[in-house]
Amino acid sequence: MKQFFLRGFKHICIASILLSAQSQICAQSAAPKGAESKPPVKTDSKAPTKSAATVDPIQKKKKQVFILPLDGMVGIGLRHDEMEQVEKIADGFGPGQVIVLRINSNGGLVTEGDLIASTLTRIKNKHRLVAWIEKAISGGAFTGLYCDEMYFMPEAAMGSITMLNGATRQEITSAREDWKSRVAEACAAGDRDPKIGPAMVHSEVELSYDKVGDKVTFYNDYKHEFKLSDNKENLDFSSKSAEHSGFSDGTAATEMDLYRELGVNDTAKFEANSSGKVIAEKWQKLIKGAEEEVPLLLQKRGIEGSSQGGVPFLQARIRNTQKIVDWYKKCAAEMKYGLQIDEREIEQLKEEIVQMRKQIKEMQAGPQPGG
Repeated sequence: MKQFFLRGFKHICIASILLSAQSQICAQSAAPKGAESKPPVKTDSKAPTKSAATVDPIQKKKKQVFILPLDGMVGIGLRHDEMEQVEKIADGFGPGQVIVLRINSNGGLVTEGDLIASTLTRIKNKHRLVAWIEKAISGGAFTGLYCDEMYFMPEAAMGSITMLNGATRQEITSAREDWKSRVAEACAAGDRDPKIGPAMVHSEVELSYDKVGDKVTFYNDYKHEFKLSDNKENLDFSSKSAEHSGFSDGTAATEMDLYRELGVNDTAKFEANSSGKVIAEKWQKLIKGAEEEVPLLLQKRGIEGSSQGGVPFLQARIRNTQKIVDWYKKCAAEMKYGLQIDEREIEQLKEEIVQMRKQIKEMQAGPQPGG
């Protein structure tokens, strides 16, 4: 698995071999009967969307300002899916809406970065797209570069785009030249100097600049008046260096500061739309739910009902296994990349449920005549 940046994954082992029911049966003359209950499947609820036909005419006259918080790993907390949900709602108000991506990420999956690039390229052809940086490292930085406008929080940092091997956590040096080009293209896509990109990807690429009035000229060396990156570390911008060099459009500590910087604080012309925050909150709630509940369900699969054995044990194991399968339906990103439970393992769990149900039927039927 290729990643911009890695965080420590939780390693969870899923037992795929069905425990023998006979080893769990207590000393009873007959196994208790009863069918297992199926837990309801939770769905990934989304914020309600309004089409152009259902938007209030007065509201439609005002430009909508959306803030979409994007927190966590690229591919889990920061995904193109939520961006597309906001895009759909913004489209209902017509072109020219304001979409702010509040980015707080240490990076993540390269494959998701490609999807994000495609999504943001499409969005900014219709709407005003702004990055508001809290922390944007590696894949988080790659995301921000596609926005035409960029503002930093006072303590923000952005840069260090490195492609790592998911297994070894080592840089994939063979991909370095390709990524230098791709990040340069991302800079150009956001109307920034392409010379900036390679310095974010490779520590040996230096970057400095001269500034006369508002005119900034970048150089891939360390000789000019303002030094940004030497040949020892990948380029990272602070809020001060980003604003002084013109890499960012300014600094904003709060939403009201940002609205003023963007010129959207006139309530007669602009309206804050909470849909982006609602979408993000619901997705983050699902991620947290999976992180907390799935490890417990994995433990309960082997414990719950074991003191009774037989059918009660199998029924409890089916319930807990089905809940894990249901979590995959609701929150596959966290299951695959956070908890490291992939689709193949989910299919094994489904087959295990089938086999356990067969065992229950056999046990409830009892010994056959002549057996």
